[in-house]
Amino acid sequence: MSSIVPEPDPPQTQTKRDSEALLAALISFSRDAIVSTSPQGVIQTWNDGAQRLLGWSAQDAVGQPMLTLVTDISNGKGRSLMARAMQGEQFQMELELLDHQGRQVQVSVGAAPVRDRLDQIIALSFIIRDLRRRRRFEANDAMLASLVRQSRDPIFSVTREGLISSWNPASEALYGYGAEEALNQPISMITPQDKRAESKAMFAAMLRGEMVFFETQRQRKDGRLVEVSISGAPLRDAQGDIIGFSVIHRDITQQHQHEEQMRLVMRELAHRSKNLLAIILSMAAQTARNSPALPEFNARFTQRLQGLAHSHDLLIQQNWRGAPISELIKSHLEPFLEQDRTRVTLEGPDVIVDPKAAQNIGLALHELATNASKYGALSTTTGRVAIHWSATSEGVFALEWRESGGPRVKAPKRKGFGQTVLERLTAQALEGQASLSFASEGVIWRIEIPSDYLVDGEK
Repeated sequence: MSSIVPEPDPPQTQTKRDSEALLAALISFSRDAIVSTSPQGVIQTWNDGAQRLLGWSAQDAVGQPMLTLVTDISNGKGRSLMARAMQGEQFQMELELLDHQGRQVQVSVGAAPVRDRLDQIIALSFIIRDLRRRRRFEANDAMLASLVRQSRDPIFSVTREGLISSWNPASEALYGYGAEEALNQPISMITPQDKRAESKAMFAAMLRGEMVFFETQRQRKDGRLVEVSISGAPLRDAQGDIIGFSVIHRDITQQHQHEEQMRLVMRELAHRSKNLLAIILSMAAQTARNSPALPEFNARFTQRLQGLAHSHDLLIQQNWRGAPISELIKSHLEPFLEQDRTRVTLEGPDVIVDPKAAQNIGLALHELATNASKYGALSTTTGRVAIHWSATSEGVFALEWRESGGPRVKAPKRKGFGQTVLERLTAQALEGQASLSFASEGVIWRIEIPSDYLVDGEK
């Protein structure tokens, strides 16, 4: 008894079945929603992508009119899409569909008719793509582009070959090249010759996937060098391959100038502090030498420190540029005059003495005022002090203190610190000459110093 062997399918039938199976698999695993309907718009197939996007399962969706299932009845775009698809058009449209909870979903819909051998429409096919993620990326890109445009720092991108591919307004402002001049030009156009090796090392590091941070110099269109801090990072595509570099430059020229200025200020402060300490040590030693007891030393030394502080207060008010001589005199006499300021007359041009002269002349004025208030013209109501100063064309600045109307003056039997300051220390410190006279009608002190101790413009 012979067996019956079924005949194999013709090759074209097997190929058709294989193609249909492959198509079904592609539709099933597609990340996009793929839907087919009858020519009248009734859903026939509904893949997993459609369920993920819109929420309905295939069991819920198949057999439902697509227009009423996924669009609002007032959705003009939805009605237009179905009408055009039913007429056999092939097109793509962006619109809002409704998911199973009634929420709007922004999508792109591609529609195409399915025809038989007689060119009759037997179905409508739709590919629906979620636009929300793309819109978020577009919004982020727009925000990023806006931030780059508005940034005060130069931000630009460079290709792997070292050509500038973007150039924001701050880059133009710093380097002087407009975008049309900079785009597609080598980055070496802003790199000084002696910094080329450094630039190559930077790009080599970014090609290895590293981020770079350093400070250096770059060159403007006009040739001027600018101090910049550079931050660089590789740019990658969706596959993670490095396709270029993003670079941020920050102009730190002013920062460096401030830092240099601070270094100068600190050096000047150290110099002034040393000078001040030397003056204070000298004051302390001389005051101690002429003070018989500790209480007297404390009183005298404190008064002299206060006098020195008056000069410093005035210098600080003038940003240590110097002190107007008239203000310097008033600051030292003020504590001794109480209410009657008419007993002191000041006469002389408006000149400013430099800080060194202000400190040393201030010490002398304090000693004169202290002595006058204890023993001289300011110790009585009838005494007067006249202070006169001048700057001569021979390069000499002279100042004179003259007392009158007070008690008769006698030269002291013992030379104290104050007399040493007036006769020797102030003149020595300022490379000048001083004289102190104990005339019977009142003390006279005169000092002459080089006009180099006057601030520029006042000589």
